[in-house]
Amino acid sequence: MSGLVSPETDPTVEDAQRRGRILWALAASMAEKGYPSTTISDIARIARVSKTIVYAHFRDKEQCLLELYSRATDRVLDIVRTAQTEATEQGLEWRDRIRAVIEAYFAALAEGPAVAWAALVEVQAAGPSALARRREVLERYVDLLVAIAGELTRTHPDEVRAVDRRLIMAAVGGINELMLARVERADVEHLRDDAGVAADVVIGLLERR
Repeated sequence: MSGLVSPETDPTVEDAQRRGRILWALAASMAEKGYPSTTISDIARIARVSKTIVYAHFRDKEQCLLELYSRATDRVLDIVRTAQTEATEQGLEWRDRIRAVIEAYFAALAEGPAVAWAALVEVQAAGPSALARRREVLERYVDLLVAIAGELTRTHPDEVRAVDRRLIMAAVGGINELMLARVERADVEHLRDDAGVAADVVIGLLERR
C-alpha cells in the first residue's frame, strides 16, 4: 500500500489489518474499473474476504471510499508537514523550502498509484459526501500554504509579498490539475517530474518583484 493507506498501524481500529486490505482492494478495483462499476463483491474478492466481512467494517462502498480518501490524504499532509519542518530546520533558502514541500507532496502520491487515482479521480464521482470531503482536504492544503506564505512574509518581507488566500487556492487547484493529468494518463510513476513546475507556480506567486 506504499504507506498511503496503513490502518493496520492504528490501534483504535478493530481488526485493522483486514480493514486495510479492504481499503486497498477498493483502490485497486477503482483503478481497474472505476468507482461506479466497483461492487462490494469486487472489493471482497480482491481483499480475499467475504462480503459479510466487508459489511462488518463498512456500511457501503461510499463509506469505504471516504475512509480510504481520508487516510490517504491525512498521510500525504503528514509527509508534507514533515518536509516543511525538515527544510526549516536545515536552514534552506525560502525558495528551496517551497520546493521541498511541493516535491514531498508529489512524491507521496507517486508512491501509491491506485490510491492517487482514488484521491484525484474517483472521489469526484462518489456523490455529495465525497465531494464535501474533497473540499475539506483542499482547504487544508490551502491552509498549509497560507501558513507557510504568512511566515515567509514575516521573515523575508523584502522578498516575499502578502498573497490573498484566493490566489493560493487557485494555485492549489492548478497543481491538482497538473497531477490529475498525469494520473489520467496512467503515468503516476513520472508524477515527480512535474514537481518543479508546481513549485515554480507557488514561488512565482509569492516572490516580490
